[in-house]
Amino acid sequence: MHSESLPELLDQFVSYKKANGYQYQTGAYYLKKYAGYVMETAPETAVLNKTSVEGFLEKFKDAPGSLYNAAAIMREFSRYLAARGIRAYLIPSGRLRLPTPVQPYFFTEQEILAFFRECDRIMEDPHLKGRHLVLPAIFRLIYCCGLRCKEARTLTRENVHLDEGYLDILQSKGPKSRRIYISEELAGYLAAYDRRISRLFPDRVTFFPNKADQPYGSSWLQRNFLRFWHAAFPEKKGSGISIRTYDFRHHFVYANMNRWLREGKDVNAMLPYLMRYMGHSDVKNTLYYFHLVPDIYGGILDRSGHSEGLIPEVDDDGEG
Repeated sequence: MHSESLPELLDQFVSYKKANGYQYQTGAYYLKKYAGYVMETAPETAVLNKTSVEGFLEKFKDAPGSLYNAAAIMREFSRYLAARGIRAYLIPSGRLRLPTPVQPYFFTEQEILAFFRECDRIMEDPHLKGRHLVLPAIFRLIYCCGLRCKEARTLTRENVHLDEGYLDILQSKGPKSRRIYISEELAGYLAAYDRRISRLFPDRVTFFPNKADQPYGSSWLQRNFLRFWHAAFPEKKGSGISIRTYDFRHHFVYANMNRWLREGKDVNAMLPYLMRYMGHSDVKNTLYYFHLVPDIYGGILDRSGHSEGLIPEVDDDGEG
């Protein structure tokens, strides 16, 4: 019989994951939610049981992605307890279906240019320190490099090496890290951004800081993405088409494949390079993007996004 309470077991599990090189922010978030649910509904619960787990997962029934993430983390916690000799409820295999992937949106070059024109029109707001500088820069970085949104949001200044032309992405998914190289054009743009934002945050840690020098949240990024998108295309508001900041990452893969096709390169030979750049652990994860595009080998070359013209001339003393 174990002597620890459920909150203590949860804390020990999170500490265990972090000690093994995982940041485990998402896992800790869902486990904290579960602990709160248990305290409200059955505070006497000492270990994972079927009633508390299924009741907790019911809260995510209308959010398939969150439901799957929560269930995966609960399974992981159950296996950890089992390895310690503590009997706990394990969600049966096949109990939950994978969420249906959202069909990615692939941009035309004209749409990309219009989106970034709106980004560059944002005005300074004294109540939102630095936001007018952060938004155009963070969206350009995600678009030009195909980063995950979290990778851009949580990027620290010490991991940005613009003189050498690379970024270090640390522990994005699991304990793995990677180094990505960027173009001279993008490095120059980000260097100008860095000088300007440093006047507002001289000793900042976060490369794209909020007013407290912390990373912005994912919902903030998506709200502002839609803000610029609908400013550029007001007729598309309420159209029912799903579009997200994350679609820039999808489009990065799509555009690179189109470029290889135009240049006559062997796509199969190039895929491992793209896999490593994007931080995928297996090439099949990179191929996933192409399976969502049935006409990838068809007449789509004219839809490739281009970075030319997206990195504006920047006057360090200007406010634009």
